[in-house]
Amino acid sequence: MLWILCSLLCCGLIARELLGAWRGDRPDPVYPPYVIVLTLLAAGFAWPPFSTWQFERFLEQKARLLTEGRKVSVHCNTLFDSLFDPEMLAAGHANLESGKIVIQTPWCGVLRSYLDAPEDADGEAIFSLSLFTHEVMHIRGERNEAATECQAIQYYARMARLLGVPGGLADAHAQHNYREIYLVHRSNAGDNFRHYFSSECAPGKALDLRLSDSVW
Repeated sequence: MLWILCSLLCCGLIARELLGAWRGDRPDPVYPPYVIVLTLLAAGFAWPPFSTWQFERFLEQKARLLTEGRKVSVHCNTLFDSLFDPEMLAAGHANLESGKIVIQTPWCGVLRSYLDAPEDADGEAIFSLSLFTHEVMHIRGERNEAATECQAIQYYARMARLLGVPGGLADAHAQHNYREIYLVHRSNAGDNFRHYFSSECAPGKALDLRLSDSVW
């Protein structure tokens, strides 16, 4: 929001400069360097929100491929947005009725950096894709958190490929997410997070989706 306001302010100053030159009674001369600098500033301030908007639309497009045609919208919260989000303490959340997925700051930035250079991904970057996939699984219709997380584990590699991660890396990161993040956290989960994990999330058990490209 702040970026947009700054861009609009620069646009207003440009308009004032040009309108002054168009006055019939006493036109003011236009100072070209001033207009050029303001134009560059307006474009610079407008770029971050526009770039984020493009990324959100990209995520929506790919998410729809896994939600069987259900409506999906993605919003990357800024710090300002998060202050007014009732679920600000959650890294992400989804509304099944509206199809809206909200990712809190800084996780959208982490996910974007991961997709820009998946070969450099660390554990946090790998988790950011798991977080997004988890919320997409909610939009598919699953409300139970443990089942949703298990579905995200199994769809991880497929989502990674849809978002442009090369196949070999997608599979390797899916394995890391399952073995080094999910299983470790399941073993150490406290009471506040235990409902995100299930012993049935394993090959041949109740939550196994038997996908052809599953992590197991």
